[in-house]
Amino acid sequence: MEEHEEIKKLLKRYAAGECTSEERIRVERWYEKLDIHVGEPSEEQMEDDVAEIRKRLPTPPRRQITTWYRYAAAVAAVIIMAVGAYFQFTRTDGLTTATDNLAISDQQDIAPGETKATLKLANGREITLDGTPDGEVAQDGSHAIYKNTNGELVYQITDAAGNSTGTPVFNTMHTPRGGQYHLVLPDGTKVWMNAASTLTYAINGSAKERLVKLEGEAYFEVTKDPQRPFRVESKGQIVEVLGTHFNINSYADEPAVKTTLVEGSVKVAGTANQQAVILQPGQQAALDEHSRLSVKQADISDAMAWKNGKFSFKHSDIGTVMRQLSRWYGVEVIFQGEKPNIMLSGEVYRNTNASKVLEILSFYDLDCKIEMNDGIKRIVIQ
Repeated sequence: MEEHEEIKKLLKRYAAGECTSEERIRVERWYEKLDIHVGEPSEEQMEDDVAEIRKRLPTPPRRQITTWYRYAAAVAAVIIMAVGAYFQFTRTDGLTTATDNLAISDQQDIAPGETKATLKLANGREITLDGTPDGEVAQDGSHAIYKNTNGELVYQITDAAGNSTGTPVFNTMHTPRGGQYHLVLPDGTKVWMNAASTLTYAINGSAKERLVKLEGEAYFEVTKDPQRPFRVESKGQIVEVLGTHFNINSYADEPAVKTTLVEGSVKVAGTANQQAVILQPGQQAALDEHSRLSVKQADISDAMAWKNGKFSFKHSDIGTVMRQLSRWYGVEVIFQGEKPNIMLSGEVYRNTNASKVLEILSFYDLDCKIEMNDGIKRIVIQ
């Protein structure tokens, strides 16, 4: 904690142009290690950043501030946010610069997740989609299944009569750890699946409802059909909609199931006690491990970050952070010793190697490393 306060004092001196040459070099090396690409700052950007610094500093004597000092303040603002409260990485084409607490070779580094999934048909046949060429993937009952050039799976009805009669026929889509996928259901509903998730759905329209079962996390844009409500069953709850956009996070290792409504209206009901709530856009329902249902205003950007290609953390404990990294990078995370009691906030792009994401943890005095034993990579935190 004392070291953290010293860092903040140093950054304040840097912003005010009061550093020694040695201190200035030290701060600018931190900035380079963060690998944050800001380009040439505009006059407006520098003024905004200086204003942010001034909020945190005592009122200085009135004097002229040169462009260099204003840019120095902008640099310090970025580092203060990264070290103290907030971090934001952007991907660059340069090599990763490791911090003192992070030593990872290119061979040890872990690549980000990819577009990959497995489709299980009603007859039990399994298709590895990432290894399948674009075009028709299979025929299943009254539907042809296509993989298009955008990497999404689409169903097309080939027999309208067969589609509306008979026993429901189910398909199952599974994304592994380190994978994600986008599919369009037979009714036109669009689904984005996060890593380590499973979705089971009927491909014919004989039922009076459109029922899908979800394990993990997915975002839905539901096609309206007042005659056939769309229901999502997941980890102790059922979400019912007519046509709307929403996200469900129902991983087994998370303490609560979170349903976030972006557009429209949904009803969320617990299966254990029949407690139910109706969400309005911008709200989030949470079903905890005791089957208690609560509602709060949602941070939509946070809930939707994974779909938009980012990790987003807002005052998240390290366990929450590492569970997300574990699923996306497809690796086990091991805490050696007691789990650190720290909270993290910030955004990191998901299309970067694990080492880039782990860099920020080293600023919290954590020893982060990637180990490989018998060909299996693990993230180890001390």
